[in-house]
Parts: sequence; structure tokens; C-alpha cells
Amino acid sequence: MQKTKPVLLSIVWTIVLLIFPVVSGVIVTVFKMNQVEIFLAQGCFMLISLIIPMVYICKKKINLKEIGLRKMEPGSIGKTLFFIPIVISELPLILVGVDFKGFTYVSVLIFFTLAVGISEELYFRGIILKLLKDNFSVKQTIVISALVFGVGHFASILAGKSIVEVLLQIINAIVFGIIAAEIVIHTKSLFSVIIWHFLFDFVNHISLVASSSGYIAIGFQELIMIIYVLYLWNKVSIENVQIDKHVSDRLRE
Repeated sequence: MQKTKPVLLSIVWTIVLLIFPVVSGVIVTVFKMNQVEIFLAQGCFMLISLIIPMVYICKKKINLKEIGLRKMEPGSIGKTLFFIPIVISELPLILVGVDFKGFTYVSVLIFFTLAVGISEELYFRGIILKLLKDNFSVKQTIVISALVFGVGHFASILAGKSIVEVLLQIINAIVFGIIAAEIVIHTKSLFSVIIWHFLFDFVNHISLVASSSGYIAIGFQELIMIIYVLYLWNKVSIENVQIDKHVSDRLRE
């Protein structure tokens, strides 16, 4: 039961976050908004979603550093290979071709993807990751948080996507979630993953991935990300020992 509770709470936090894109999706459908208006509405709702974790943080008197709102740990950038692999992982989609569709479109897309990056990272790699770290080892925390993040993307089926598309999105989200959690474990900060999350979503929106070459590019992107997952996975042993000790001390209290 002690191990089940944090997992269930993580799912509850995921559902809370999902309420906002679902509600905004209903609104844009009812009012038949165009793509620019959709990005604005959904971006605003994602920013509004930040109110709940901020109230929770204040009520529980959680130190902002505990949820990654701090500078990166000194020396941690080198452990992550200076984030070069996640930059390289975006290149295949860019090389396929991009369509910016005008200044207004790009501006609201930046707003939307940045809002998503900030909100999802605060929820998943901030609140949820801390919740799991307090009860599991580092590697268990990484896997569980990534699975919760992936399952949270099942809601995309409400947007009319096929089962295959949803499953591929879930797999992509799990791989992304593992890397993001590993980076936060190493750096102790959310800021780098917020930036990556924003760039990841932005590039995926402007990339011309509808062609066969586009799907090949996605395959290369996944391959690069999986290699990076394995590299970072081998670097979490020290953190794993530290958090296992913290959990043991906590259980003895």
C-alpha cells in the first residue's frame, strides 16, 4: 500500500493536468476556432493549469529547489554530454523540411509549445518526480514517471487520432519521459528539460513529417533518443544509492 499510494497520486496529478487540454479542446470545437486561435486558447489553459501545483507547493511548504526550480547542479552538464544528443535528435525532423506558415502562426505556436513545456515539466518532472523519489529508488522513479507520462498521452485519442497513432505517441512520450527524468536527476533542475520540451514540440509541429521520409526521420529521432536513454541510465548508479539510503532512513523514522 505504501508503494501504491505515490503511484496513484501520480495518476491523479496526471488527470488534473489533462482536465485543462480537454476543456480547451471542447471550447475550440464549440466555437470552431482556427489553428491560431486553438494554439492561443490551449496555451492559456496550460498556463492556468500551473495554479494548482503552485497552490499545492505553497500549502505543503515545499522548497522550490525540491521540485527542480533551481540552477543546474555544478558539473552536471558534463554528465549529460552537454545536452548535445537531444539537440541532434531534433535534426532529422528539421532536415525533412519545415513549414513556418507565417509570423503569426509561429508566434502563437511558440507561446503554445512553451506553455505546454512549462506546465507538463512542472507536473511530471517537478511534482510527480519528487513524489516518486520520496518512495522509490532513482531507477524505479525514472521508469514509473515515464510510464505515467506516456499513459497521460492516451488522452490524445480524444483528438480523433487512430489507435496506432496514439500508441506511437505513447511510446514516444515514454522515451521522452525517461530522458527528461534522467536529466532532472542529474542536473537537479527543470530548466533544461523545459527548453527541450518546448523545442521538441515546436519542431514536431513545423516539421513536414507526413511523407515516408518524414517517418524515417522520426525513426532516426527515436533511435538517437534510445541511445541517449541507455547512456544516461548507466550514469544514475550514484544517485540511486543516495536515494535508496534516503528512502531507508525515511522508512525507519
